[in-house]
Amino acid sequence: MLELTVITVENTIYHGMITALTAPTVTGEVGILKGHRPMVAKLDIGALRITEQDQTEKLIFVAGGFLEISRDKISVLADMAENMESIGLEQATAARVKAQEMLKEAADASNSEKLQEELRIMALREKLAQVAAYKKH
Repeated sequence: MLELTVITVENTIYHGMITALTAPTVTGEVGILKGHRPMVAKLDIGALRITEQDQTEKLIFVAGGFLEISRDKISVLADMAENMESIGLEQATAARVKAQEMLKEAADASNSEKLQEELRIMALREKLAQVAAYKKH
């Protein structure tokens, strides 16, 4: 078993014992099982795929931050993290549409780059909400 803690500046998103974790890093996806070597990695935008003790899969959306593995403990300090079960598809779609509109109205290039990243985050969040909605049925 592995102990996983996922936190943001605001709160703890997940804490529990798991059997496996797949995480998006800036160098690609990392699969983690018991006995994984210690490491620190920078997180990318994507989904943490958690396999719980009963073999159910849980998805947590993350955007940036760091992952640390030390013995059989995994700590994720995410810039942004949300339990996919709590993100509604309509909410995610509305956030993506709003980001697209803000990008269209952007006046300067520096603001445009920031808004493009925000749109990328919201688009992936929407796709993951679609996956979560599909898994519920």
